[in-house]
Amino acid sequence: MSTALVASVLLVGGVLAGGPVGTPGAPEAAVAAPQWPVPQPFPVPDDPSETLADLPPGSEYVALGDSYSAGYGLRHPTGLPVAACAQSGEDFPHRVAARFGLDLTDVTCAGATSEDVRDRTQFRGAPPQVEALSRSTRLVTLTIGGNDADLFGTAASCLALSASGPVFSGRNAPSCRSTLVRDGLDTLDAKIQGRVALGIAETLADVRRAAPNAEVVLLGYPAIFPDAEHTPATGCFRAAVDLGTLAGQFPGDTYPFTDTDVRWLHGVQEQLDQVGRDAARAAGVTFVDVFADTQAHSACARRDAYVEGISLDSLGGFSQIDLQPGALHPNHTGVRYLTDRTSDVLRRAFD
Repeated sequence: MSTALVASVLLVGGVLAGGPVGTPGAPEAAVAAPQWPVPQPFPVPDDPSETLADLPPGSEYVALGDSYSAGYGLRHPTGLPVAACAQSGEDFPHRVAARFGLDLTDVTCAGATSEDVRDRTQFRGAPPQVEALSRSTRLVTLTIGGNDADLFGTAASCLALSASGPVFSGRNAPSCRSTLVRDGLDTLDAKIQGRVALGIAETLADVRRAAPNAEVVLLGYPAIFPDAEHTPATGCFRAAVDLGTLAGQFPGDTYPFTDTDVRWLHGVQEQLDQVGRDAARAAGVTFVDVFADTQAHSACARRDAYVEGISLDSLGGFSQIDLQPGALHPNHTGVRYLTDRTSDVLRRAFD
């Protein structure tokens, strides 16, 4: 039986329910945060290994943002601000705080949009993230914009049967691009240039007002889809289903995107990176461009990837097919990279 036929069986019998990658199937009513002790794989020591002259140990650090800051898919869930946020004690804010001995308040939450940071309660028990800020806050980091653009949700819906298509969810569409670019108008790019850019700008302005004495650091997103230079001559495609799938086993760390969509989604992510950079410049905050520096380490890369590939899982005998947590998000190597890049910025700002 061919891989394409296996996929067809799954499409008839199951529903791909990954949803937005930044939103890990979150319930409508969030589970209350656990009581202490919260897992602390990176505890803040009394005598940190490194200190900063103008950001001494004990300084207030608040981490804001979405799943890329929250460490979605990593171990040691903190249950904070609520369990539905899928925040990990291994995320880069916890590692930065441990390195420099900072007093961390981590309100990062998977699925967060700019509205959730500014003025919307994302879940019961997870109020607007800016409420964690004050005049005593000395450092703020955040990643935001990806869920506003629905970049991750779009990517999750672009899984394909082969490098030339069709995509699972597109009714035999050869690619996601073919359904989202109409008469020369790229609907996703238009959203990024308009609503997303405005949302990021408003978020940074609100953060600056709520934490007037803080250094604010906006990080871009690491490359999910590589540029042409870092795309193999044979392409990136790695099938998400194979003959073993009928026995309930899916391949791990796959990259099931058409060649067309890899190029297109790279361009979309490039536009998102640019609007973040522009908003940071206008707001007078520091922008960390991790997108340009990680082209060789996207989820396409077979070695030394910073972003996890796609792994599927099934529930109820293929009645529902879902993405495993962490898909298209920073893996352990990627989180270490984000920690090091953020640390370099802090050394320049505070030493």
